[in-house]
Amino acid sequence: MLSTHVRSMFSGWQLFQVPRRAVGYLLAVDALALLIVLISTLQVTVTVSEIVTASVLAGCGVAHTELASTIEKARRAVAGQGHVDLASVWVFAGVLLLPTPLAAAVIAVIYAHYQWRNPFVAWHRRVFGISVMIIAGKVAAMLLDLVGGAGHLFGPTIAPLTVLVVVAALVTFSALDVAMIAIRVLLYGTPGVTVRKGFSDPSKHMLEISTLFYGALLAFALSYSPALVVLALPPVLMLHRSVLLKQVEEKARKDSKTGLLNSEGWHERANRERSRAVRASETFGLLMVDLDHFKRVNDTYGHVAGDAVLKAVADAISKEVRDYDAVGRFGGEEFVVLLPGMSDDDGVGVAERIRHAVTQLVVEAPVEGATTVIRNLSASIGVSTFPAAGDDIEPLLLAADAALYQAKNGGRNQVVSSTALVKPVLAVAA
Repeated sequence: MLSTHVRSMFSGWQLFQVPRRAVGYLLAVDALALLIVLISTLQVTVTVSEIVTASVLAGCGVAHTELASTIEKARRAVAGQGHVDLASVWVFAGVLLLPTPLAAAVIAVIYAHYQWRNPFVAWHRRVFGISVMIIAGKVAAMLLDLVGGAGHLFGPTIAPLTVLVVVAALVTFSALDVAMIAIRVLLYGTPGVTVRKGFSDPSKHMLEISTLFYGALLAFALSYSPALVVLALPPVLMLHRSVLLKQVEEKARKDSKTGLLNSEGWHERANRERSRAVRASETFGLLMVDLDHFKRVNDTYGHVAGDAVLKAVADAISKEVRDYDAVGRFGGEEFVVLLPGMSDDDGVGVAERIRHAVTQLVVEAPVEGATTVIRNLSASIGVSTFPAAGDDIEPLLLAADAALYQAKNGGRNQVVSSTALVKPVLAVAA
């Protein structure tokens, strides 16, 4: 068993297979972290009590990983890109309580064990992650020097300034961690893996911040007695489970083929937006997007290739809208987009951008063990606007669908607004 883990870990060392522009950055971060540890080791003298505290934190981090391994595996599968682990509880407590060399040791032990449990992550990425936390921890510890330094923050009474500095250190730690990883993502330039996708979900940032706050509270408790760590493990494990349940609920609202909202998830978002628009007396737009001749793709290349086309179209639509616009897939080749705050003209403009983006797609898709290129795609789009085309979601969908039907009948690969269908009727009535 051990030899299998060792072989898997070292087979994942692929540093020099990453883009050349990223190699220098990764090595520079690793070298800086190593330099910080070496210099700090020469400057400080650790005490027995600090070694005990470091051992307790590292041991709890390892125990946490073991006890939550099943939950963590499920969380990682559900979360996908931008997964947030909860080991920061023990790491940040170490930053607050320990000198840099021991805090770095806690980080290294926890994440080396984490790598042993998850050996399919390339080792250079794990080492980079450890280095990032060491650097972020050192900068946070420099802020702590304003109120006595790591390990000397707590006493019988805690001054408000101490709490403010701890919060500042927490925010700094998190911001540096995100910034350095975002730079790595940019330098990698992996297709489909972007900073926007990885860091645009506010719930993941809130989870990370909440974990760090818990680490701060744990540090306060451990400053009185390391034995209080016994009270920390059960709540962390319950947090793990509750986060998993939340992620599963979110997964249930997503379309498995494209990662977009499914019908239920999209309707939930749309109804919230309608309520907001009514309260604020604002408009919003709605687009119905349908791929032209999609059946030909499935018949010619197969359903696996068809799924690749759907994913490519979903990504193209998402790139042309704002982060807070809601994009969903209702099944088949039909997509729907909610555009808060947009007028009819705005909606038509977005629809034209989406239509053009679809025509530019070049999709590499698997076909019978090989790869083929699918191009010359197009989409027809119907546009409706609240409240002009309807005062509820279903009437708006029907109006957009009618406009989409007109776009199909008019030759496909075009955008039609529901207002264009109303004007001729008004003219006849006049």
